[in-house]
Amino acid sequence: MVISPQIYPCITGGVEIFNYYLVKELAERGHKVWVLTTCKYRWDNENISFVKLNKKLLLHPTLSIDIHIFFELINLRKQIDVVHIPYTSNSPLAYPMLLIKKLFDIPYIITIHGGGMYPWKPEVLHKLFFQYADAIVAVSETIKEEYEKRCGRKTKLILPLIPFRRSKIPKDELRNKYGFKNDDTVILSLGSIKRIKGSDILLDAFLMLGKKYVGENNLKLLYIGDGVMKNKLEKKAKNTGFDRYTKFLGNVSYPIVPEMYKLADIYVIPSLFEGTPKSLLEAMFNGLPVIGTDTNGIADKIVDGKNGYLFDLKNIKSLSKKLQRLVEDKKLREELGKNAEKYIFEHYQFETTVKAFINLYGNVIKKP
Repeated sequence: MVISPQIYPCITGGVEIFNYYLVKELAERGHKVWVLTTCKYRWDNENISFVKLNKKLLLHPTLSIDIHIFFELINLRKQIDVVHIPYTSNSPLAYPMLLIKKLFDIPYIITIHGGGMYPWKPEVLHKLFFQYADAIVAVSETIKEEYEKRCGRKTKLILPLIPFRRSKIPKDELRNKYGFKNDDTVILSLGSIKRIKGSDILLDAFLMLGKKYVGENNLKLLYIGDGVMKNKLEKKAKNTGFDRYTKFLGNVSYPIVPEMYKLADIYVIPSLFEGTPKSLLEAMFNGLPVIGTDTNGIADKIVDGKNGYLFDLKNIKSLSKKLQRLVEDKKLREELGKNAEKYIFEHYQFETTVKAFINLYGNVIKKP
């Protein structure tokens, strides 16, 4: 069983997309999978059964979901072998799972996807949640180290990979479809538009290039995604006269995402923190030169000067300079893009992730 209160296609976040592809692959390999989620979605595989969680059982939606999960786990306890719980900082799923573990001793594993790694609240409850887990998985080396310190127990590293894809539509057709010219140099940011993703940092670095430089070099900054900072950044672009050089397309459906990589020339991920950023890996898979923050979850994937560039989070000017370098050197963009693609092929395969989880499930399921 996978408990995923949100899941793709209802939500297009990294955790939700990963859960979708993991469930789908497990089912295609003949495993029976129950999915507990608030997302109403018709799965096309008979090995997948889902329960739509009710957010309106009580006045508080989170408490309603927890209670619904608790009773569904009781109803299905004889049909499930192991429960898989995706976790971000202070996930409320600790409450029902601890009770179910105490009452029926159903094994469960936790996959920690990050979420900023804030302190536990309440600390005692979350400590028990991890203490009684049959296995703990982290999606990055940094998260693994942090949670081994918190929990005082071994944590397994499994990267949350998905089957990456490329668009077969010609680049010039995509440029025309989304309102770009063939001689534009498109800088892409893909993901939630919020502070932890550094969305404002990228805009500031773009503005630092200057209106004259941006205009003469036909630069366009493309934001894909939505979030709390979107309106603020749109207003800033307009107030500075850069609105003609920036475009905010909002959320796009996941099948369309490869088109965004195909039409772009440079990909930037200016996050303050990441676990294993799938958008970065997918951009590299699509052969884009990438620039990322020299921070956890990014610096272990970008080899500075080899398959992309890193910049100092405290020095926005360094990001601006590296953007300028890639804008002016097309040959360098091609070289870094090829190296990025090769790096992903050699180090990141969805098959490895699926096999690791199947082996882990087998290890924690109690034998009769």
